Amino acid sequence: MSSKEEEYRQLFLTEALENFEELNRLFVNLEKDHTNKKTIANIFRIVHTLKGNAMGMGYDKIADLSHTVEDVFGAIKSGQIPLDAELVDALFRANDKLGDLINAITSGERVSFLGIKTKLAVYLKNALEENEGIEPEQSAESEIPAPESQESEAGQENNSIQFADVVQIPVKKMDNLLNMVGELVIERDRLISLFGEEGKSTLEFERIKRISSNLHYGIMNVRMVQMGFLFNKFHRVLRDAASTEKKAVELVLKGTEVEIDRNILKIISDSMVHLVRNAVGHGIESAAERKNSGKALTATVTLDAKLEKDSVVITVSDDGKGIDHQTIKEKIVRQKMVSKDVADKLTETEVIRYIFEPGFSSADKVTEISGRGVGMDVVKKAVESIGGQVLVETELGIGTSIHLVLPSSLALKGALLFEVNKQDYAIPLAYIDSVTYLNREDIHHVGDSLMVDYQDKSLPVIFLGGLLDVQNTSDIDQTQIGQLRLKEVENDEQFNVIVTTHSGRLLGLIVDRLQRQKEIIEKKLPKPLDSSKLLSGTTILGSGNVCPVLDVASIMDTLFQSSTKTGQS
Repeated sequence: MSSKEEEYRQLFLTEALENFEELNRLFVNLEKDHTNKKTIANIFRIVHTLKGNAMGMGYDKIADLSHTVEDVFGAIKSGQIPLDAELVDALFRANDKLGDLINAITSGERVSFLGIKTKLAVYLKNALEENEGIEPEQSAESEIPAPESQESEAGQENNSIQFADVVQIPVKKMDNLLNMVGELVIERDRLISLFGEEGKSTLEFERIKRISSNLHYGIMNVRMVQMGFLFNKFHRVLRDAASTEKKAVELVLKGTEVEIDRNILKIISDSMVHLVRNAVGHGIESAAERKNSGKALTATVTLDAKLEKDSVVITVSDDGKGIDHQTIKEKIVRQKMVSKDVADKLTETEVIRYIFEPGFSSADKVTEISGRGVGMDVVKKAVESIGGQVLVETELGIGTSIHLVLPSSLALKGALLFEVNKQDYAIPLAYIDSVTYLNREDIHHVGDSLMVDYQDKSLPVIFLGGLLDVQNTSDIDQTQIGQLRLKEVENDEQFNVIVTTHSGRLLGLIVDRLQRQKEIIEKKLPKPLDSSKLLSGTTILGSGNVCPVLDVASIMDTLFQSSTKTGQS
């Protein structure tokens, strides 16, 4: 396949998948109102377009099934056949097959579609025979939105060719372009640093610095998409989950205009499906329970997006029964995840955090739509893989909100540079609560750990150098990263402390020297270093040196699990 043919294929896939998602949304609307002529006309138009595009590309199976669906909607639109629940269900299945056929272009998977195609064709034939003699509605054609003809001021038709103001570009091209600009920025910083070290003026670089930065942000902005691009896919997800559970649930969308990196949406889309399905399956009560609680029989699941500083916060909330931390506590003890003594010392927030542990489920039985907890470890892992974090708010009898705090872009992130053991490191600003200084007498011993008073709370602190020296992170000795290191320093020494935050927890990292804030381009770790639990990636500094980026989420999870095991022993 030539590069031009591949480009056409990608353009077809992009538009076809958009058509598929829009059809899902329209079918959900049609299920609620079988007589909505505007929805019927829009479905007919989209299927007609998909059929034509597929024929032009030689995708005969997609064109064949689209043609059958188009015939059905042609008859519905003209009033020749009625639309009932049985036909809607069949059309949902036909649209699923269309989605499978579109995805099969990439995967090469064999898709069987003749069964549903034949069913629709037979249904259409029988319905037309039963309603033979009914005249088609003459006004039906006018319901299809059509492009308006252009006329000149003299009233004559303008036959000039019109072009759209939008150009479709394959995502791969954008990613390659962004990578090249990233290399340009790194090289720019290297030259500026080199001139500075030689004592030369760097003023000549100001203009190129500004232009390259604008170019970088411009390309990043092109990769941004509105949250509605993802949120609108969940009309069908919610509909199917609610149908399976036999619950009445309404979807509410907020913040659809908030923009985020397209690649981030791609990474978290499966996690969002887990959250919505869990909200319906386990969060929302049965109709009888809602009635007894005085709640509306139709429950609500809300998807919301808000921009906060350099982060986008996506919230999946439901007005269901909430999470009972006491039930969670009993199950983690019963499943031997912690001892009863340790569990009794955990706060409500710490207990609820266990729903993100692998293998945990709060459901009493596994169903097609599993309970809150099944797949939640997948959600946490996916969000943290892009430098985000998951927070939970819940209230018994009121509902649950799960917040995904995500970077708005994967291409560039703010970070704090610092030094440990004569090596430069970086921590993304999204994980930093504050930077402070401590004296030796500010640090207290609590068991094997070190603690300080911080904003009226006890803050655990560790020597980061001690942690980075650990060979096996699965069995960390708390004294190695705390008390033993503290004994090595002078009584009057002052410590630089970076207070990090993740999933509602705080941890103080004692480092050798604080440097500066900087926007960095993070690259993934090469193999075999990609298995590290302490580092998430690397960046190149202006000096040309490689700077490791700390994985704060993994560090805090590792230390928390280590301290829990210590409490059990």
